[in-house]
Amino acid sequence: MLTPGLVIGTVGALFADALAVLGGVPVSWAAVTAVALGLPLAAFGVGCSVLRARGVLRSGAFAPVALYWLIAFPLARLVQDVVTRLVLDGRFALPPQLLAFLAYQALISVGFAIGFVWVQERMWRSG
Repeated sequence: MLTPGLVIGTVGALFADALAVLGGVPVSWAAVTAVALGLPLAAFGVGCSVLRARGVLRSGAFAPVALYWLIAFPLARLVQDVVTRLVLDGRFALPPQLLAFLAYQALISVGFAIGFVWVQERMWRSG
């Protein structure tokens, strides 16, 4: 039941790591960004999996999962941004133009929700 959430967090972390390396940042910085994103994505993913298993978020219905990730994904990205700045720069700071940052992440969350539902449906069918 928790596996899909852990998988999505791990995959998200790997993508963040790969994109950071491709962007030219040092590997240690890429690792920080991967962990800072992977842990909150995994935690929110586990939460989503639990809510779906308990019937709070109905299986086969995309909208409730999309609404969940509309909130969870921007929060995960906010955690990643703040933690990365804290670890690499030594200062606590929110992203500039916070509302624009969160709105953009909310737009991206729909694609993330599609991927999450796809992974979860595949894992539940095969498990």
